[in-house]
Amino acid sequence: MISDVPLGAFLSGGIDSSTVVGLMARHMDQPVKTFSIGFHEDSYNELKYARLTAKKFGTDHHEFFVTPDIWEIVEELAWHFDEPFADSSAIPTYMVSKLAREHVTVVLSGDGGDELFAGYTRYLVEQQRSGFANLPAFMRKGIVQPLSRRLPHGARGRNYLHNISLDPLDRYLDSVSIFTGLNKQLLYSEDFRRRLGGDGFIAARFRDYGMKVKTGEPLDRLLYIDSKTYLPGDILTKVDRMSMAGSLEARVPLLDHKVIDFVTRIPASMKLTGHETKHLFKRAIKDLVPEEILNRPKQGFGVPIQEWINQQLRDRLRDTLREPRTRQRGYVEPAYLDVLLDEHERGRRDHSMALWALLMLELWHRQFVDSPRASLSFAEATVNA
Repeated sequence: MISDVPLGAFLSGGIDSSTVVGLMARHMDQPVKTFSIGFHEDSYNELKYARLTAKKFGTDHHEFFVTPDIWEIVEELAWHFDEPFADSSAIPTYMVSKLAREHVTVVLSGDGGDELFAGYTRYLVEQQRSGFANLPAFMRKGIVQPLSRRLPHGARGRNYLHNISLDPLDRYLDSVSIFTGLNKQLLYSEDFRRRLGGDGFIAARFRDYGMKVKTGEPLDRLLYIDSKTYLPGDILTKVDRMSMAGSLEARVPLLDHKVIDFVTRIPASMKLTGHETKHLFKRAIKDLVPEEILNRPKQGFGVPIQEWINQQLRDRLRDTLREPRTRQRGYVEPAYLDVLLDEHERGRRDHSMALWALLMLELWHRQFVDSPRASLSFAEATVNA
């Protein structure tokens, strides 16, 4: 809470950001300035929950709705990240940062709580899948895996058999990846796979992190892996670069080293119980945040990317990914790219996250590999481009 400049907070309406705002309200002499983003698509709009928290703590609350016309913002994202980055929630993070900068220069964020206190539903899913580990390795690798690979793309049961065939950490990697191991075999070009040295280097990194956890608790392994990969590589990268792009400084109090030291000593069984994520954390803050916030299902800072790709971004995305220069990059197999586009456009399967990732890869390549103006600002580089 020490700051020489105006201080505020991002407020998504979730447990973590509501907790941060509640604690700020206890220690500030004036109303906390809070900032939230909304969407016109009801299933993604969390403003009603953010308003509950804002009302409870009497904050000076500010809101902004993301408009569907976002193509220019998409191109800016590729510029600001300076690397291929496919988390679409960067869009609202960027926009809420610009909103906040109109009022403050520093914000506190609730990021980190899910990785510390086991807040993702995928931890429950992995707990339910733990029975797969009882299958002998020779059955998983020698029978189930070859069978899954022989089934055609999109065949019923193919992904299920593939999941059964994997070791627990490999299966978890698949669950948090936009492209599964099976998808990568079809997606990567032969040359790109050779340059990568195969597609197993990320899985090897996951296993290395998993082996460092000595508690014997599978959940502890997953939490540690996320704290070394997803948290710094996605969550914190997104918040840092999008806030800095808006000339705003973001801080993450839940990741204070004292909090981390304490929480990592708590047994995994107290963090995840039955069908409840963040069990201990919810008990600790039950008298702080509104009950509606405490008991609401986990939503995450998601965006209606499927709706945008099917509507406002459809033509731009299709034209970009079907351009000859995109198909000649050497990253992906054009035939499989066509499969993804065709299946998605016909409504057979939802490939919105995969197509978004490929779009961001292509936009990054155009700005930083194709362009001789990569050292210029976004505005300078896009003039007459």
